Amino acid sequence: MTQFRWGIFGTGAVSAKFVAGLAAAQGARAEFIASRSRDKAQAFATALGIPRAIQGYAEAAAEGRVDAVYIATPPSEHAAHALLCIEAGIPVLIEKPMTCSATDAIRISEAARTRSVFAMEAMWTRFLPAARALHDRLKERTIGDVRWVTGNFGTSQIPEAANGMFNPALGGGAIAHLGAYPLSLGQWLFGAPTLVQAMGTIGPTGIDEDAAFQLQYGNGVVGSFFVSLRAWAPDDFHVLGTEGMLGVRGSIVRPYGLVLSRQPPRGYEAAEFGWKARLRQHGLIHHIAQRLGRSSRSGGKSMDFRYAGNGYHYEADEVRACVQRGAIESSIMPLDDSIAVAATSEAIRNSIHRQAAKEL
Repeated sequence: MTQFRWGIFGTGAVSAKFVAGLAAAQGARAEFIASRSRDKAQAFATALGIPRAIQGYAEAAAEGRVDAVYIATPPSEHAAHALLCIEAGIPVLIEKPMTCSATDAIRISEAARTRSVFAMEAMWTRFLPAARALHDRLKERTIGDVRWVTGNFGTSQIPEAANGMFNPALGGGAIAHLGAYPLSLGQWLFGAPTLVQAMGTIGPTGIDEDAAFQLQYGNGVVGSFFVSLRAWAPDDFHVLGTEGMLGVRGSIVRPYGLVLSRQPPRGYEAAEFGWKARLRQHGLIHHIAQRLGRSSRSGGKSMDFRYAGNGYHYEADEVRACVQRGAIESSIMPLDDSIAVAATSEAIRNSIHRQAAKEL
């Protein structure tokens, strides 16, 4: 099998995860690592067994000799680095968030389409087996008509200067780094939202540290989400329908299965006063139920959809498949979805900043 050669932009932790993930990909290898710093590039190459270390991103794009470039520099640099590669005719996989603005997402999309060069946002979660199964089960109406989707993703982090998530100049913020997951999954499942409402907290560095937002999708589905860089929150994603509930097992970032709770709609129930009704309300019955941890919402069918390796190779395989058949975008992660998510992210951030400005 012909090796699919990857160039890597950026020496951060996510680049290391992607390179490690290539071990499970179909005939793929990292050919070079590029950084502004020669020392950082060389140290990364040596540690991960990458043949070449290149100083400078323009130099790396000009040298080429790869089949695609994975861009994992700070979000503020994504647009510039993607356009460098596209102008050089090199397909790109751009780490989420693809850009800091919808305008930049459109610039990348237009450049890729004009030059017929493949481009895709690296929203790797969409390609995991569990996420694909979630998408398919909803299309099959497994839980009837979907009414609500909810997700939470929060970690408590110290806002240190070295942490780019707290640096507005680098595209930091809870929406950019954490909100991208529920926003992208919701976009994939239900399309672009038609209404956005949000509130949150702006930290001392000027980025959104906490964000709670509700979305109304075009098909009537309501989304309710919370993300935070300063508070621990459940790491979950659930879809609620008229005939049950479907949620992911494991992290919203890296699910490895689903939990399906089926419950048909109830008809009208007339009031009961007989001995059975009285028994159900007896204190001893409720005491036993509490001791056993049982409720009307307990249980559900667990389904395994485990991923191979560390999970990053699925998006790499999608890039290879698309490039080899001449496609310039993925049907699973199309460019229009990335543009829509960038626009929704902007709307949420703007709403939070406006509220913060009123409070001053």
